[in-house]
Amino acid sequence: MAQSKSTVPASVPRRELAQILWDLRAAAGLTLAEVALTAGVDHGHLSRVERATRGISEDLLTKLLDQCYAYQVTGSERQRMFDLLHADLAEKDPYKRHSSLLTPTQYGGYLKFEAGACALRAYELALVPGLVQTEEYARAVILAMRPDLNRRQVDTLVTIRCQRQERLIGAGKTFQAVVDEAALRRPVGSPELMSRQVQRLMEVAELASVSVSFLPMDTGCHSGLYGSFMIMDFPKPTPSVVWVEGLAESTYFAKQEHVDAYCRAFDNLWQRAVPFAADLDRVEKVIKELHS
Repeated sequence: MAQSKSTVPASVPRRELAQILWDLRAAAGLTLAEVALTAGVDHGHLSRVERATRGISEDLLTKLLDQCYAYQVTGSERQRMFDLLHADLAEKDPYKRHSSLLTPTQYGGYLKFEAGACALRAYELALVPGLVQTEEYARAVILAMRPDLNRRQVDTLVTIRCQRQERLIGAGKTFQAVVDEAALRRPVGSPELMSRQVQRLMEVAELASVSVSFLPMDTGCHSGLYGSFMIMDFPKPTPSVVWVEGLAESTYFAKQEHVDAYCRAFDNLWQRAVPFAADLDRVEKVIKELHS
């Protein structure tokens, strides 16, 4: 499915339905124009449906399934498509009341993706990943990076971050993280705060669904120096996406060649990284040096 960079992600059910429609049409060897002509719908409209930039109505889905041979599916497969359509229409944003706070950085879009993902892979160059931060570390980071926020807004973002951590562990999603050693050595708050944060990393690294490794400083140059990123995988056939945060704007990449490039970079970093449990001496050294 052809997808482009966007800062407004669609729901996971919509993306899955769009992928199914694209796969069926491609398997039948039909162009968008041919299907649009048969269904009596605007070509551009159908293109946006396949890219998941807009939803599909129940009437149009019924027309496609009933009138276009490319979509001749029956039984459970047909029901699955309607279930996805209804799930997209019914999806509610649990953070809608905080939209004024989340929208400027597209954080709400990220949360939508994270909630629907079944596996997450993160590389962090400068900070401990948000999903494994302690509450006090998260507060110190948000206060420093978002001086425009008032105390109540900071509290809201800290609460959301803690809720995300609970959902990650409670839902049994797999989470892999490569944390650059520079992130462990970057002072965020007091040495005691940093020590507790490193201890937290050591604790979560023992969870069955969480794998945390650190990339030693002596690794030298590597592809991760371009910056931090998060790869999010979804139940098939929904394709994976990559989320990248920026100061003025955050965005995601869904084109397969872009996702593949980030996956190769992550795999390379993961191979060069050291699991926390495998080199506790180095981790303890970092903790001691935080107090020196």
